[in-house]
Amino acid sequence: MGFVDKLLPIEWAELLAMEESLKITGLNNWKNLELESDCASLVNRFNKRNNDLTLLGYRLREIHRQSLYFSFFNLRWAPRCCNKVFDFICNWAKVNNCNMDCNMDYPSEIHDIVLNEAIN
Repeated sequence: MGFVDKLLPIEWAELLAMEESLKITGLNNWKNLELESDCASLVNRFNKRNNDLTLLGYRLREIHRQSLYFSFFNLRWAPRCCNKVFDFICNWAKVNNCNMDCNMDYPSEIHDIVLNEAIN
């Protein structure tokens, strides 16, 4: 988990997060990757990437090309109301100037909010 301190349009920020997720997944030799985004326009553009002639479309095609190395890859839209845990983790990483790989050994603050979200 980490953060980038840049001002970007939302689609480009989400794209950067996707690219970083691919890098981390590849570095750890993980074979499955499922990404969720509350940016419906980016998910729609990814699903129609072959028709998008913009620079963003090009980058999305590159992400798709890289995703072919995984046994499983999925990008799906998640409503913003379902992102409470992700929002907490991102804010926690930013406040704590943190850059870490959680796996299953993560701080108790994250554990508590994940359990609360799973129960509710």
